[in-house]
Order: sequence, then structure tokens, then C-alpha cells
Amino acid sequence: MDQDEAATSAEIINSSEKDVSLDKEKFSKGLMALLTPVIEEMDSRIVAVKASQTELNKEIERLYAELQLFVEATESPPIQPSIQKLITARKKLTTTNQTLKTVHDRIERMHAQLGKEAT
Repeated sequence: MDQDEAATSAEIINSSEKDVSLDKEKFSKGLMALLTPVIEEMDSRIVAVKASQTELNKEIERLYAELQLFVEATESPPIQPSIQKLITARKKLTTTNQTLKTVHDRIERMHAQLGKEAT
């Protein structure tokens, strides 16, 4: 009787381990299915924001060059405050771009890690 009970206990333990393994796999797949669209959406939006920031930076550069022409004129209007604002905006834009790049890199690492966990 003890051998039968031991065999039954071993079967129950093996069955429980298989159930836990299946539960982990289901959880992993479910989590991946839930997070993948969100991460992909965030990634595409970050790429769009980065492109927009690049465009904005080019426009600021163009305006800065035009304002420099006014500064070099003999009688320039008082545009120095505007130039300072553009310089400040450029610095903020650079900082924002760096932050966006950091966030984008983190999201890519998370996405890669989730991909590894799913497999």
C-alpha cells in the first residue's frame, strides 16, 4: 500500500509541475499579447515625435540663420531677445531629443526582453 501511495503522490507532483509549467507559459503568452501592441504603438509614436523634433530643429536652424542676417545689418532691430529665445528653445529641443532617445532605447530593450520571455 505504501508503494501505491508513493506512486500516486509522484503522479500528483508530476501533474502539478506540468500544470504550473503550462500556467507560466499561458501567463507569458498572455502578457506578451497584451503588451506587444502597446509597446509597438509607443515605439511608432516615439519615432514620429523624433521625426517631428528633427523637422522643428531644422526650422529653428533656418530661422536662426535668417535672424543672424538681421543682426549683421548696420541698423539691426532689437531682435537679440528673440535670438536668445531660439537658442534656449534649441537647447530644450536637444534635451528633449536625448530624453526621447533614452525612452525609445528602453522600450526597444523591453520589447526585446518580452520577446525572449515569450519564447
